[in-house]
Amino acid sequence: MNNSSLTTMTKYALPFCALLLSSSAMALQKEPSEDVSQSASTIYHTADQAVSSQAYLPPPPKEDSAEFAADKAAYQQGYKLKGTERWKQAATDADLHPANIAQIFSVPMGITISPQTTPTLYKMLGNILVASGDYATKSAKEHYMRKRPFMYFNRHMCQPLAEENELRKNGSYPSGHTAYGWTLALMLAEIDPAHASDIFKRGYEFGQSRVICGAHWQSDVHAGRVVGAAEYSYLHTIPQFQADLRKAATEVQQQLKK
Repeated sequence: MNNSSLTTMTKYALPFCALLLSSSAMALQKEPSEDVSQSASTIYHTADQAVSSQAYLPPPPKEDSAEFAADKAAYQQGYKLKGTERWKQAATDADLHPANIAQIFSVPMGITISPQTTPTLYKMLGNILVASGDYATKSAKEHYMRKRPFMYFNRHMCQPLAEENELRKNGSYPSGHTAYGWTLALMLAEIDPAHASDIFKRGYEFGQSRVICGAHWQSDVHAGRVVGAAEYSYLHTIPQFQADLRKAATEVQQQLKK
């Protein structure tokens, strides 16, 4: 990473990257259920090898445009949900710890994603978090450095204050959370096509949670889904990803048969 501070995406994926990252500079307290020695692995590609999101995404909407007016309206609609169950879901979706992501996507698949039941798939959650949520969005985020909605409206979002302070230093366009969630949805639907409709529904909600949370504009989320799809296509060209995908599919099918 270029910055001394961690990006939001990479921070949560550190348990999976222990062989690559200096523990003294980028330490993260691991979840009680995680075994770092089993989860650590090489990311599928480097930041420099990622397809440049700046190259193919259009610029974010200008403040005097109809698109930005729609962004502001979407934010206001999301903020009205504050305190509701949907707001609480948005807060849950904001947590990128691997155990939480595994729990979220276990539901539409009807299985338990965990280091014990699906070790390869669980490892992939961390690899894809960095590859899609961080590396694939990096060039556009750093180029545009778009101000986030909660900053624009001077309100708090659904995440803790410490997270707000970190996100203030990170560009809003495109949404890394959304890119990550959509890449996962595409992968899980390929692995488990029988539950594809439910998986895509949850993956779509995962992105919309960023609007409700006040962390991203709707146009950030739309762009995040484009990045997620582009990243998934790129991942399919990488032999290590292909090998892991086959192993993960076998793990899931074995769980579905139980």
